[in-house]
Amino acid sequence: MSERIWKLIRAILLNKRLLPAGFLLLTVILLDFLFLQKIVPELDTLEHFLFGFVLSEFASIIANSMARDELLSGRFGHDSRRTDLLVRLLGFFLIGGLLWEASERFVFPLFGPKPEPFFSLPITLKNIDGTIDVTVGALGCLLAWYLAKS
Repeated sequence: MSERIWKLIRAILLNKRLLPAGFLLLTVILLDFLFLQKIVPELDTLEHFLFGFVLSEFASIIANSMARDELLSGRFGHDSRRTDLLVRLLGFFLIGGLLWEASERFVFPLFGPKPEPFFSLPITLKNIDGTIDVTVGALGCLLAWYLAKS
């Protein structure tokens, strides 16, 4: 079991897209929190895009280390690109939706910012932020998939 964990850690640390995008995401979040929130309030959109990209890469790495192709290819055919897209989107929507939006709701208020409404129906201009955040994150997820080698 520990060999599998070390293999996963090595795969994460050696990924050429995950670490730079992850550091960029953390830098943008830190700068936004410390200085830029009042100056550039829409920087949140870039953060969600980068988060979708990073989470997509992370979900794909984890799935690959757990022999995703062997588990899912029988169900969806032998198209590993399609299977990778499915894993990335599911990882983003499940983990990303829960992690990011829960942190906006419960953690960010501890540091000052108030949470914005998330997917309140009907969607209006007042509560559309959550919808835009998830859509932009999904675009980041799709870009990571598109840039991945087949």
